[in-house]
Amino acid sequence: MSSLVTVTFNPAIDHTVFVERLNPGSVHRVSRSHLQAGGKGINVATMLAMGGARVVVSGFLGEQNPAIFEQHFRQHDLCDAFVRVPGETRTGIKIVATATDQTTDLNLPGAEPTPAQCDLLIATLRKLARPGVWFVLAGSLPVGLGPDYFTAVIRALRETGVKIAVDTSGPALSAAVAAGIDLAKPNVTELAELLGLKLDDFEAVLGAARTLRRDKIPNLVVSLGGEGALFLTPDAELRASAPPVKVVSTVGAGDALLAGFLQGRLRGDSPVDCARLATVYAWSRLESLDSGLPVPALLNERLDRVMVEPLPPPKSVN
Repeated sequence: MSSLVTVTFNPAIDHTVFVERLNPGSVHRVSRSHLQAGGKGINVATMLAMGGARVVVSGFLGEQNPAIFEQHFRQHDLCDAFVRVPGETRTGIKIVATATDQTTDLNLPGAEPTPAQCDLLIATLRKLARPGVWFVLAGSLPVGLGPDYFTAVIRALRETGVKIAVDTSGPALSAAVAAGIDLAKPNVTELAELLGLKLDDFEAVLGAARTLRRDKIPNLVVSLGGEGALFLTPDAELRASAPPVKVVSTVGAGDALLAGFLQGRLRGDSPVDCARLATVYAWSRLESLDSGLPVPALLNERLDRVMVEPLPPPKSVN
């Protein structure tokens, strides 16, 4: 029996290459490269499994190049419930210019599921559902699917009594919020887009997050990038941040943040401890191209170094 199910509708093979500088129109010498199975839901599942959770992974996977994913699932003891579709799973290329710390993304299109395969995925997820189990719906939708599919999946799952967390953006996030979810993890840009607001400073971000949590979503995690994250739940309003970190790659850091928060929830941790664990998970991911957690002694040391502070109460309106 799984602790949690993640759904990656549009997984990707993450191919990261490093060059000193990116000069369009010229030939580059790559100093190193890294290839791994990716996609937001898979990233979340991998970090959760490393922390001891039993996780099922699902979504759509191209039937022409599944080997790198299947090897990853075996390596991390993830239960494979993906629906195979014709074609190849897409590749996402990140070009990291080491001299400027800038990253250029090239996202290739992926396989397109048929209507029958879309129905099969919903049926598969319903079979995995049990009241109280967390489902994480993450990432973008594949070619040919619109936000209405996100709505259909959420409605089918809500009938089963599961808890639904979403990490997506744009119209898919708007559709998910309208359908009713238990947790969302936007960054500041995604939060502004969702609410149609211009969020120029921390107070504006906090006010928008509070409004969204109060009106629409019981639990909200807002990534602030290098400034940490907000954790808003019915029981607490917190801001957490790590000490300065040597960033190797930002790939998967937001996914690790969500994984750590859910890991804490699965363990029954306090809101403060959930925020601490989420921050350490993200911290660990920033320092490596691969998913990984530090050994227990180092993990505990890092938990002690995370700063968690309650947010100031909302200003009263006279």
